[in-house]
Amino acid sequence: LLVAAGLEAGGLSRRRRVAVPVAAPGVVVPLAAAPAPAALAALAGLVGVAAALRSRRDLPGLLLAGGLLLVAAAAGAAPLADTADGALAVLLVRGAGAVVLLTALVVLARGSLLGKVVAAILAGVLLMATAAVGVVGTVVANAADREQASLLSDAAQGRLDLLQQNLDSIQNSARFAAPTCVETPATCGRVVDELAGSGVQTFAARVPASGKPVSLGGRAALGQAELFALAGGPAVQRALAGGANAVRSSGLPTRVRLVGEPPSIANVVLVPQRPPGTAPASSVLVIGVRLDDRYVGRDSEASGFGFSLLVDGQVVASNRSANERAAIERIAASARVTSDVPFGGRTVPAEGTDPTVHFRPVLGFDDTPVGTLALSRDADIALGSQRDALRALLLTALATTTLVGGLALVLGRRTVDPLRRLTVAASQVAAGDLTVTTGLSGRDEVGTLSRTFDAMTGSVARLTGDLRASADRLETVMSSMTDGLVATDADGRVTSINRAALGMAGLEDPAGALGYELSAVIDVRVDGEPLPLDARGRPEVDAEVHPLDGDPVPVRAALAPLDGGEGVVLVLRDTTREREVERMKTEFLSNVSHELRTPLTPIRGYADILATRPGLPPDKVATFAGTILAESLKMNRVVDLLVDVAAIEAGRVTVEPRPVSPGELVDGRLAAWRERAPERAKDLRRRVAGRLPAVHVDPTWLGKAIDELVDNAVKYTPAGTPITLAAALAPGGDRVRLAVRDAGPGIAAADRETLFVSFEQVDGSATRRVGGLGLGLSFVRRLAEDAGFPLNVASEVGKGSEFSLDLPISEVPAPKRPRR
Repeated sequence: LLVAAGLEAGGLSRRRRVAVPVAAPGVVVPLAAAPAPAALAALAGLVGVAAALRSRRDLPGLLLAGGLLLVAAAAGAAPLADTADGALAVLLVRGAGAVVLLTALVVLARGSLLGKVVAAILAGVLLMATAAVGVVGTVVANAADREQASLLSDAAQGRLDLLQQNLDSIQNSARFAAPTCVETPATCGRVVDELAGSGVQTFAARVPASGKPVSLGGRAALGQAELFALAGGPAVQRALAGGANAVRSSGLPTRVRLVGEPPSIANVVLVPQRPPGTAPASSVLVIGVRLDDRYVGRDSEASGFGFSLLVDGQVVASNRSANERAAIERIAASARVTSDVPFGGRTVPAEGTDPTVHFRPVLGFDDTPVGTLALSRDADIALGSQRDALRALLLTALATTTLVGGLALVLGRRTVDPLRRLTVAASQVAAGDLTVTTGLSGRDEVGTLSRTFDAMTGSVARLTGDLRASADRLETVMSSMTDGLVATDADGRVTSINRAALGMAGLEDPAGALGYELSAVIDVRVDGEPLPLDARGRPEVDAEVHPLDGDPVPVRAALAPLDGGEGVVLVLRDTTREREVERMKTEFLSNVSHELRTPLTPIRGYADILATRPGLPPDKVATFAGTILAESLKMNRVVDLLVDVAAIEAGRVTVEPRPVSPGELVDGRLAAWRERAPERAKDLRRRVAGRLPAVHVDPTWLGKAIDELVDNAVKYTPAGTPITLAAALAPGGDRVRLAVRDAGPGIAAADRETLFVSFEQVDGSATRRVGGLGLGLSFVRRLAEDAGFPLNVASEVGKGSEFSLDLPISEVPAPKRPRR
């Protein structure tokens, strides 16, 4: 009943919580408690749990222990019940404990006479404890709530009286300040401040019948938005009006709401400025005091109470802390004080750590509410006596219940303990623990049964261990396979899948595959059609796996039936690398044949002419012979590059470094290339820094690397494009940077990833403009790695490229070259 009432009133109701009148009848359920008593109650509950578990571990015993454990948990969590959510949680746990305890008693009563006796005793104790806590708690709570409501109502009326006294004081000050404010507006604010006294947040303003309102100063002068809102308000319009209802010259005292962020409340006196008689006023003099934190803090009679003023549910002045202000705003929103506060006020009782709060409307012109007065008192003061009484009742009831339950369980222990232990052991075996034993050694039937049970579990444990070891070995083999493997049952649902198959399917977790149909887990297609799952007589076929996200994966797929026809096994071998090697081989052979056939064609043609036409003029013979020589050199260079690459790949390159002058190295390569490519001789340029130290390199292999970089620049730049061989100190000064720089088309960032890959070219198509094997830059990279030279690339599309090698500085100077 308590759980149902609590859920209906708070947890399950969709209506907003409203304040309950103090005199409303109800049952008070003690929830919150201080940490120390809560810990003591939880400890007592845990003692009961231990006693229940020691006495019996069958279903009734476990239910009893579980119920006591829930009760202990609710008691230990009692300090969290100071909030609405915490109170609901504690109530639910406590109700669950009561339900579990009741279930345990019912089960015990159905099993034995002893269970019926224990159930009757515990049920009686629980009923008495519940009745005592509910009745006494209700009496204590109602008395405390009535006392707090009366106390706060009287104090709130006193605060309203003080507000009225302040308004009367402002009217007296306005009577003296009005002449000065009319004659010398510049001194109005100072006069009002002096009449009000120190610390009072005063303001003065003049609102004409037509035109803009003007601030006349004060300690808390009005802003423009506040002035215009005040001028358009009904109180000011009433003061400007004439006729029979004209405001007297002494002024109209009232309260107004000042707009702003946040808004505020002010006591004001509106003094009309009109000629004698009842004609409409030409202007209204406004003298007022802001009711802010300073004003509220000056209330010496508010000691022990929280004094706050609210506008639209927001605290705009208070003598409370920020957290307490937030609590008051939350309580105001829950109680709907912004729209529905009776003239006599409304009291919201304390709940958890929230204080008791009494709300009264603050009335302005024509008794229109301009805000709300909130007088609060701390929950510790309001609920102190109530909590003490309820805590004592709770601890007494819990201790009594625990003691009675413990005694009842101890009485039944000797009778049911052997069977209970045997039952618990069987339950553990059923749950998968095959190492459990009963430990019973009696000579009766139960002892014999226990020994037989222990022997049986030992035998099952050995067999299970063997099966698990075999399964682990099989799992290790499957996980280490590079081929994908998927097994299904007779319905085509996946029962096993290894890591390689998961990767092909684009999955990460086997949970996303096990139990699903094979076609839904991994999409295998043969010639664009799904792979048939009929495994009988099906050879290994080329197929593609289409993952969830990504490109298709080429595979060799093989299906095999499981023994008994209980499914199939699908093996997938990734052939991506094989196809890539085949592609590279085909492209390499195509490039080699192209590079050899290109120079061979003119060689053969000119040689045939020389052989068949012996009477050719000498100049043509010389031209044909020169062409044959140049083309044969090209063929020789292709063959040399292939030999050098093969030597590097086989590890047969021996580097013999020695001191070499960078300038001489650059000059030697420039001379060689001007002779090799005379049509580009003018494009080849030299840029060597002065006084460079010697480098420790093998000039032969380094020269080959420079040749490949220069050859690359010559091939990819049109005639007339400068190609510079440069040498200078590298950043840091510990190496010499030798660079080949061109002003060609440059290299796109996307093409740099495959720049140094063997047999790869930026344009690898059959119709490419530039020939080559795609080995030059790869050769340079391997040579630089073997020699320990950092290789750098800098390129910008449309501006050219620079390839550089950082060469180590020699400790010994290079030998001087003999003069010619």
